[in-house]
Amino acid sequence: MLVFPQLTTGAATLYPVTRQTVQRTVVNTLPDGSTVIYSDPDAAQTMWELQLKGLTAAEWGSIEALFDAVAGQWQTFTLLDPAGNLFANSELLSAGSWVNGALITLTAGIGDPLGTTRATRVVNTGIAAEAVTQVLTVPGNYRYCLSTWAKTTGGSSVTLEASTTGASASGTFTLTTNWQRISMPAELGAATTSVTVGAQLAAGATVDLFGMQVEAQPAASDYKMTGEQGGVYANARFVADALIVRAQGTDEYDAVMRILAAN
Repeated sequence: MLVFPQLTTGAATLYPVTRQTVQRTVVNTLPDGSTVIYSDPDAAQTMWELQLKGLTAAEWGSIEALFDAVAGQWQTFTLLDPAGNLFANSELLSAGSWVNGALITLTAGIGDPLGTTRATRVVNTGIAAEAVTQVLTVPGNYRYCLSTWAKTTGGSSVTLEASTTGASASGTFTLTTNWQRISMPAELGAATTSVTVGAQLAAGATVDLFGMQVEAQPAASDYKMTGEQGGVYANARFVADALIVRAQGTDEYDAVMRILAAN
């Protein structure tokens, strides 16, 4: 799996990071001079500019190896958005991107900690533990952090979990009637190409969830809402056919690079 490497600290990249989205509007001029204007969603692209300063020789070597493997702009690789939420449909737990237990029921439109009604009430009506998860096509040997806001009206707890073939990590949190943001780091250390991440409820549990988020870094950052496009970009490319790096010392490298991906 060709994927942009994490830093040795587990961070996705160094700051500052610039991310911009490019949209295209098509204008069709008719013979009578009138125009028809419509958006072209298939042309949408996202571009990142990474200002990487103080890289170690090992970190720079990993980036250079990926660049060689994809032959510059020619081939694609996977980029885990360093400024995004890897989950798709982070507030629509009934969407097809989510894999929910057969006896999980969902009620949308619940009041959330931001003062709106975008939370979801999750009820496990079964007699065994059930979960709300997504299967992400991401490396099993990266470091991740799963976070969400959660509360309960019935004394329930919730377990955040991440798993892949041969490895798993989980953390159980006791909830109250007040919203609290909980988070769990996960370092599975497995050479796999997918990770299942989500929240598990015990039999009969009722939990309100809002702002489900997973990031390719050791700790949680501010919540980012997502739609159909999550933060996993499987068709990313380097913008240039050359990488320019400045060696500041024997183990310190600086580089600026741009990466582009179709949405």
